[in-house]
Amino acid sequence: MAAPALTPGEIGACIAAFTRMAGLVATAPVVGDNGISMRARLVFVLASAFGIGLNRPGVPYEDLAPTVLVELGVGLITGLSARFVMSRVAVAGQLMGTSLGLGFASQYDPHAGESAGVVRMLATTITGIAFVAAGGLEAIVHSAARGPAHITQLAGLGPALLRHGVGAMGRGLALAAPVVLAALVGNLGLAVMNRAAPAVNVFSLAFGAILIMGGVLAIHEAPSFGAGMMATARQAMDALFGG
Repeated sequence: MAAPALTPGEIGACIAAFTRMAGLVATAPVVGDNGISMRARLVFVLASAFGIGLNRPGVPYEDLAPTVLVELGVGLITGLSARFVMSRVAVAGQLMGTSLGLGFASQYDPHAGESAGVVRMLATTITGIAFVAAGGLEAIVHSAARGPAHITQLAGLGPALLRHGVGAMGRGLALAAPVVLAALVGNLGLAVMNRAAPAVNVFSLAFGAILIMGGVLAIHEAPSFGAGMMATARQAMDALFGG
């Protein structure tokens, strides 16, 4: 018995779902990173979009063009909002590495597509693993399967995108605050020591002193920083649902 052919409405719904998923995968955390191959992204988009589209209301061909534009916009903005949330950890890791004097220990990060400090790379990798372990990939699919997009959604997603983007620096600084403050206090102490005893070559001791002080504090604050990374991964998932 031959399988029933797809109706024009079902084909239109699959195309709309494909566009939504493509926008999400292009900008969402982890799956949208440069290190993920295009073939893997395409398989993920096609497999998800086909299942979602067949369970959506049909989209006539005459309504397909505006529907696709709205779906693409919603997908891109939603994924970008989640990426802005995840960027808090990248900001925190970069600030911590720079404060500890590890700015020279930078290397090319293929996922970010730019040079990044080792602390930042470690923090973003752990947060990415937490995002996937907490169900981030499933959240991307659920976000695309929430129903047909409407133009009113774009108006609601705009303020959320702006809020997450503007707040990334402040939230990242809050995560890195203990190490940054410790490095600041250590540098001030060394400056006072150099002022009081100019004959002492304080700058030769500065790197080791700051690194030891910051390293001890980083070990002490590791549980809270880890909890912050987990919370960031969950908030990125919430952003995928328009939160």
